Amino acid sequence: MLKPPDLTVGVISDTHLPYRMINLPSIIFNIFKGVDVILHAGDVDEIDLLAPLKKIAPLYAVQGNIHLTDFSSGGRALPPQVELMLGRYKVVVTHGHRPGLMGWLMKIPEFFLADVIWTKSYTFNDEIANRLSKLYPNADIIIFGHTHVPYSRQIGKTVCFNPGCVVPDKHKMTSVGLLHLWSHKIETQIIPLDQMGKKEACPINWVYPR
Repeated sequence: MLKPPDLTVGVISDTHLPYRMINLPSIIFNIFKGVDVILHAGDVDEIDLLAPLKKIAPLYAVQGNIHLTDFSSGGRALPPQVELMLGRYKVVVTHGHRPGLMGWLMKIPEFFLADVIWTKSYTFNDEIANRLSKLYPNADIIIFGHTHVPYSRQIGKTVCFNPGCVVPDKHKMTSVGLLHLWSHKIETQIIPLDQMGKKEACPINWVYPR
């Protein structure tokens, strides 16, 4: 019989409430049922719209980036990052964008690179994960968002995990993540929301021994 994880974490990002979505899709509450904690990696303006998640488990959320077309601050009232211990693991939650003026100046070229130049072998997610792993060298796990594309990779000892986006975005799938923590391994899991209830729905898993 398989031993259940010591902790299970619901991971969500880029909900863009309330400017691009009014409410969270109800399927998320089913996916997160029974988790020990929920982490939101940025881009939510009305934190009160995440209140239903607080009924499931303690919720930690961070601010995202500014979106002028939405008149959105990205959640300025929230902290830019959250650092917490989950079991034996030091976890950092941050949106992943470059803060301040540099972030605004880099936003257009970064998304141009993501859509036009960067290849499948080196992506916008890779650029963010490499930068954050240097910024937080003592972190065991870094949770980020921003790109709207799910991602999981280990850099040195640090697992970098992006759950993808909840808000519909062009041709990108919508998704949330689960983080399963044991003393001897970390498992990340992407749950595609678009395919829930369909026969072809298939979570994507990565396992990192410790």
